[in-house]
Amino acid sequence: MHVLRQLGLHPLVAFAMIVVDLMLIAADLATVATVSVAVALILTIPCILLQRYAYKDEWGVAVGKGMIVGILTAIPTPLPSIVTGVGGVAGAIGMFADRKTPPQLSPADSKSESKPT
Repeated sequence: MHVLRQLGLHPLVAFAMIVVDLMLIAADLATVATVSVAVALILTIPCILLQRYAYKDEWGVAVGKGMIVGILTAIPTPLPSIVTGVGGVAGAIGMFADRKTPPQLSPADSKSESKPT
């Protein structure tokens, strides 16, 4: 599960970039993909910041993932969204698998805490 966390995207990044990619398809038909490239380059920065601070990636990894997602969004077809979606699903599974359960008191510890001093 640690591999999924390393390879995955924050689910918010994946969802947002897929939605933007699908919205840009109509604009791409009218403007020969110039709008798609500009929007993808602008949205790369928030993707990098989300990966760094929300997903807790190192700076190099966050920049790499943000650039890849930005380039995939700039491609004027909806097919690269499949890769982004798979990354988001892998990231969500990795996030939920790495969740730490709160520490539980063992029965011996709870007895010693309940005694009045």
